[in-house]
Amino acid sequence: MNRILLAALLLASAQAPLGSTLVAVALPAIASGLGGDTVHATTLLVSSYLVITILFQGPGGRLSDAFGHERTLWTGIGLFGLGSLIGLVSPSIWLLAVARAIMAIGGALVVPSTMALLRVLVKPEHRGRVFGIFGSVMALSAALGPVIGGVVVEWFGWRATFLVSLPFLAIAAVLLRLDPPPPHEADSTRDRGDALRTLDFTGLAMLLAALVLITASAKLEGVERIGGLLAGIAAGAGFFIRQWRSEQPVLDVRLLREPVMAGATAIMALQNFAMYGLIFQLPAYFEHFRGTAPRAVGFSLFTMMLGMVVASPIGGRATDRLGARTAGLIGAAVLLAASLALCRLQSFATPAEAIPYLVLFGLGMGLSSAPAQSSAMAAVPPNRAGTAAGLSSTMRYLGGMATIAAQAAVLGGDSTVTEGSNLAMVALYTAAALLALAAAFVLPRRSAHKA
Repeated sequence: MNRILLAALLLASAQAPLGSTLVAVALPAIASGLGGDTVHATTLLVSSYLVITILFQGPGGRLSDAFGHERTLWTGIGLFGLGSLIGLVSPSIWLLAVARAIMAIGGALVVPSTMALLRVLVKPEHRGRVFGIFGSVMALSAALGPVIGGVVVEWFGWRATFLVSLPFLAIAAVLLRLDPPPPHEADSTRDRGDALRTLDFTGLAMLLAALVLITASAKLEGVERIGGLLAGIAAGAGFFIRQWRSEQPVLDVRLLREPVMAGATAIMALQNFAMYGLIFQLPAYFEHFRGTAPRAVGFSLFTMMLGMVVASPIGGRATDRLGARTAGLIGAAVLLAASLALCRLQSFATPAEAIPYLVLFGLGMGLSSAPAQSSAMAAVPPNRAGTAAGLSSTMRYLGGMATIAAQAAVLGGDSTVTEGSNLAMVALYTAAALLALAAAFVLPRRSAHKA
């Protein structure tokens, strides 16, 4: 693949995680400027962005296969840019939430389309390296979001955060014009119409209900919390059963019958379960039990993301040279070692003492993500690349949602949380890392050197 085209795809895709985290530090200023409180703003602008991103990964991948990866990519870029412009001039927090929703839909079209193009255009012997670079860029953009957002808000105000992505999108668009992808043989016109008409809106509603219930339950207490979690899990289970039986699934979970796809997506989901668990848990833990300022915890978590950024390309090269199974096992073993070390959480007086293990955790994430991602995309024929990308992205995000449910059940509310419950959560992350290590055994022994 030409470097110009690769740069265009990476720039476009990076805006999705950047848009997710960039606004985080601007929430107090947004709440102050538009009325309301920070908690309300967080629910509307952050939680809804994540929910919509998950909701549209499957449809985005399916539409990419039906309409063509390049066309879907351009549509996603346009929607993300449109949402950014609306956010820039929004007079109310509700219109701002609409803008964020449009951005989330755009990102959900861009990312599966990019992954599908990488699957189709990159030679098999280089696929691990390219997916390693892709993972590194996505992690770096998510990690830089709060840093860039803090500077922009301080210098120019919160509205300027909606300008940040526009230059990157413009550069990506120019590069795509300079070096467009080769024509993609999308499905017939009738199949394109069928792809729209047969979208399972009932299934999407079930998934939406599951995501909303699980997210909302984290803010409840006692019986209401448990009831919300159980209702969300039931809705999610109903969604997966419906998709398994459907002739036109919006998320083709039947691809999980392929052992490599099942193992690869399990690794991604389990990784995100542990990673997002630490991101959500550690700031509250150190502030509550050690009196540590959030900035210090944020820096410690940033080192974890840097470890992932550094290790992802290395994991990609190891996949191409050693095979996905060996590379995946090495990464999962490092992740497990880091999780075991973090089980000593109660012995850390400051977050700085956890930095070596957080860095190790990030290295394990980076080393194992590329073999998992490249194996998942190679497990399907090229004409199903978008569908496979939508499934793997959805499973990755669902791993992050699962940690919200687990923390709601285990940690409880602010008034009931204990050091013991925090240690129990870290034990769950360790169990997830152990399961990821087991799943790595089903990855291909050697890289898949086929179309």
